[in-house]
Amino acid sequence: MRSSKYTGVLISVLLIAALLLIFTDPWSTLRKEGKRIILKDRSAIDRILIWDLYDSIHLIKQNQSWYLFGTEKVNQVAVDNLLFAAERLHISSVITLDKGSGNRAARKLRYYKGEKVQVAYDFQMVDDQYLITPQGSDQSYYITVSGHAGRNLDKVFSSSANHFREHLLMDLVPSEVSLVEIELDSGEAFRLVRNEEDEIACYSMNSTTQLPSGKLDDLSVRLLFSYFTSIRYDQPAGIGSESLLVEDRISSRLARLHVETIGGEKHTLQVFPFYETTGAEAHMFKALVLHNENPEALIINYLYLDVLMRDLSHYFGEK
Repeated sequence: MRSSKYTGVLISVLLIAALLLIFTDPWSTLRKEGKRIILKDRSAIDRILIWDLYDSIHLIKQNQSWYLFGTEKVNQVAVDNLLFAAERLHISSVITLDKGSGNRAARKLRYYKGEKVQVAYDFQMVDDQYLITPQGSDQSYYITVSGHAGRNLDKVFSSSANHFREHLLMDLVPSEVSLVEIELDSGEAFRLVRNEEDEIACYSMNSTTQLPSGKLDDLSVRLLFSYFTSIRYDQPAGIGSESLLVEDRISSRLARLHVETIGGEKHTLQVFPFYETTGAEAHMFKALVLHNENPEALIINYLYLDVLMRDLSHYFGEK
């Protein structure tokens, strides 16, 4: 009898819980708020405003192409990544804010169709998570991008004009760089690796490279990890990769640089001298670069490359 009584109570509790779910629907708020932050029709968006305390951008679509501030054509991939993320946001948890407790450090994003705002929210990073507050809401939501949990939204939702400019080759923030390999024409080759505890170690990549006995200079290494931000190329060189990889040309290579991110993004740069004309001296301020599997070499300013091609001794302190 007692067992039957407990069974009846359990069934009653389950029925009450089911009725509460049916009539109160505690997830209806999440569904409603999700509609406020998820971009519905990216093709209808013709203006995007992004700003924070430090930068601001205005992206404008004209004749199916996007322009920075309406005049400078942008890197279409950067805009596609922004719109892709905006239409695949997923709420993972909710927090309630005190009324009037706006965060001045938050980045603001507004997506327009004509003069009408389609989606508007504030975006910020909190404890390595991404937090979104819909405009006018007293609740904030930790979010991810469906199917792309490791995507760096701080970069995708960037307020920096450089991130969206055309000819952007790579734009890696220091915190996402996990590995850097440097092979110089001197034969020196070494690898710098950062682990999950944010500790960086250096390793030789061949038998002729000997690590200095001094201590690894943490500041110099971390500066190196910061130099992969907003690297751009001037223009395609009109020189095929196969012509640079033949034996007599590969021997003139200045460096091979390779960088990987925590999320698995990889970039390999093979750097060669650039000659404006046959028989001329190598250009002092520009170089030819083969990027990944790109079949054509690119012309890149030494401003970006020089700081990446320092020898091993630069990253060690006094012996």
